[in-house]
Amino acid sequence: MLDKLRVPEWCCAVRFNTDGHTVFDDLETPFTVLKNSRRYWCADPFLYQRDGQYYLFFEAYDRLKRKGMLGYRTVSKDDCGKIQVFYESAGHLSYPFLFEKEGELYIIPESSAEKELFLLRCVSFPDQWVKERVLLQESLADTTRLVFSGGTFYLSEQVDDTRIFDRLDLFYEDGVGRLCPCAANPVKRDLTNARCAGACFQQSDQWLRPSQDCGETYGGKLNFNRIDDLTVDGYAETCIKTLSISDIQTNSSQVFSLSLIHISEPT
Repeated sequence: MLDKLRVPEWCCAVRFNTDGHTVFDDLETPFTVLKNSRRYWCADPFLYQRDGQYYLFFEAYDRLKRKGMLGYRTVSKDDCGKIQVFYESAGHLSYPFLFEKEGELYIIPESSAEKELFLLRCVSFPDQWVKERVLLQESLADTTRLVFSGGTFYLSEQVDDTRIFDRLDLFYEDGVGRLCPCAANPVKRDLTNARCAGACFQQSDQWLRPSQDCGETYGGKLNFNRIDDLTVDGYAETCIKTLSISDIQTNSSQVFSLSLIHISEPT
C-alpha cells in the first residue's frame, strides 16, 4: 500500500560549458545535481538568463500539499539559490515552458489536472506572474512552443485517465493567435518517442525535438528527433540519437530529470 501512495522524486542537474556543445554531442562533461529541499523536490528545468544571472525554472513538488507548483532558483558555476515557489494553482502544475514574445516573458505550464492549457505572463521578474488567458480547454501534457518556417506551432499530448504517454499532438496559431488542432492529430503514436522533453533547439543547421522514452519506465530515456516537416497539415521527424541515464555523467548517484537535462546548459 505504501508503494502505491509514494510519489517518485526527481531532481535537476546543470553544467556550464564554454565550447557550445550540448549533451547531444558531449557526454564527457559532468552535470552537477542540485539538491532538493526538505519540502520540495524539483523536475522539468527550463533555464533563463537575465542581467548576467542564470535562473532555473521548474516544477517544485510540495511534499506537504502533494502537488506540483512552479518554482525557480538562481544557479551559477559555484552555487545555487534556495527553491522559491512563484505560482500555485488549484491543481498540479509542472513543465514551465518559458519563452519570450515581443519583449514579454511567458510560461505555458503543464496543467492537465485542470483540463485547460493556459498562459502565464511575467509582470515582475522573476517571481510575479499572472494568468494571461486560457489557450485551450484541453487536458494537455508537456506543451512545447516552436516558431518554425514563419508559423507558430505547439507540440503537446492529449491526456486521458489512462495516463499512457504514447501520442504527440500538433496545434498552430491562426491569424488572431487562437490555437487550432492539426487535422491529422495525433501526428505520432509511439510510447518510446512521443512525449515532449523540453524546448526544440538547433544543432548543426537542423532542428531537434527532444522526447521521452516511456516504454520501460516513465521518462527512462531521452531521444533527439530531427524535424523533417512541420506545417499546419502535419508533422514528420526522425529519431537520430537516444540517451539513457547511464550515458550522462554527474557528481551524484541521485535520480535526476533526464527528460530536460539538455536545456540546463548555459554557454
